Amino acid sequence: MISGIYTGLMLVVFLGIVAWAWSRHNKATFEELSHMALKDDDQINHQSEQQTEEKSHE
Repeated sequence: MISGIYTGLMLVVFLGIVAWAWSRHNKATFEELSHMALKDDDQINHQSEQQTEEKSHE
């Protein structure tokens, strides 16, 4: 009985993570992260600083 409840709970958690990962809200973030390995460190640091400044102005 307990193992069935635990399995069901883990299935719901797994499906929640999958839904979050495939949501349109996160697409831009994941696209940017997928290209990060191809960028130079200076470009990454510059973009990070710009995003920090934009968030502080909000």
